[in-house]
Amino acid sequence: MDFLPICALSFILSQFIVSATQGVCRQGCHPENGFCESPGECRCRPGWKGQFCDQCVPFPGCLHGSCIKPWQCICVEGWVGSHCNIDIHPCATYPCSSNSTCIETGDGGYICLCAPGFTGKNCLVKIGPCITNGSPCQNGGTCLDNNGFSSHASCQCLEGFTGDYCEIDKDDCSPNPCVNGGNCTDIGPGFRCHCPAGFGGQSCSELLSWCNSNPCTNGGTCYEKLDGFQCSCPPEYSGATCALPSKSKSLFTNEHNYNFPPHHKGFHHPGHEVLKITMKETIHNNDPLLNRSQIICFIILGLLTCLIVLITTGIVFFSKCETWMANAKYSHLIRKKKDFYMKANRENGNDVKIIFPEKVKIANYSRSYTTI
Repeated sequence: MDFLPICALSFILSQFIVSATQGVCRQGCHPENGFCESPGECRCRPGWKGQFCDQCVPFPGCLHGSCIKPWQCICVEGWVGSHCNIDIHPCATYPCSSNSTCIETGDGGYICLCAPGFTGKNCLVKIGPCITNGSPCQNGGTCLDNNGFSSHASCQCLEGFTGDYCEIDKDDCSPNPCVNGGNCTDIGPGFRCHCPAGFGGQSCSELLSWCNSNPCTNGGTCYEKLDGFQCSCPPEYSGATCALPSKSKSLFTNEHNYNFPPHHKGFHHPGHEVLKITMKETIHNNDPLLNRSQIICFIILGLLTCLIVLITTGIVFFSKCETWMANAKYSHLIRKKKDFYMKANRENGNDVKIIFPEKVKIANYSRSYTTI
């Protein structure tokens, strides 16, 4: 019953507390842009700054501008752009060279009217031989005329070319830049060194392991030595690098050493001994007439042939056996009937001569002969 009056009283008290709290903010704090949570302070809302929250925050990056409301950038006189960073009077800084005329375009840009003999955006480039006559340089050379103040042009050539106009491809292999016996090849603006085994790098100056370049071919095994390397070749190959086919299959030692000239220094690991391995193999020419697969094939064919012969023999034997059994049974019946007729006629006193076929061709071996 008293619920509504209590709610109304609570609301009035809360409004009074808020009003009392706001009333104790710092004196001068903007009533809309600032607020306080405890007495004596003035906290600014987003977009406002200052001691009393009465200064707006301009758009980020605004250079020569101000604001009336937060996040504005109102340019001052003489500046344009979204950030007020473009000077609409650029000629005030005299960007053009002397004896040239600067003209403002109105949007912050300018145009330089160059004096005779000058060019470029700011008329700083003098018209010299490189511009008047064009670049005479070849093969990517750069034309130089001292920024137009020289009476004649010169060329700055790329590496590997020479001459007044960079028209000569100089020989990069003279003198030979390759060391340790490397062969030099001129490749235009540069060179390439073909290094011997054991050396690498652009000029063959880097000492490598002899076996790193895999000098042994055809499956040969490389072993390092102090003055070179050694190839242990398979039986069918020979030579210093196992590149030659073997001419003999008799007993031999298929081991080849490769020693470098005295001016080459071997690759030696300090504190390590070099293990020399000698491989000897005995080769006998005992090639079988038939390999394993051929033998297996012949065995399978032989088994199939034997199986066919056994089946054929069984069929023939079974046929002959049935024929013999049928003939024997037929002969037995004939003899039995003959004896029966002879006995019956003798009892009656008659002489009867009975002629039976001696040979009968049986066409159906499965028939059962029980009577004649």
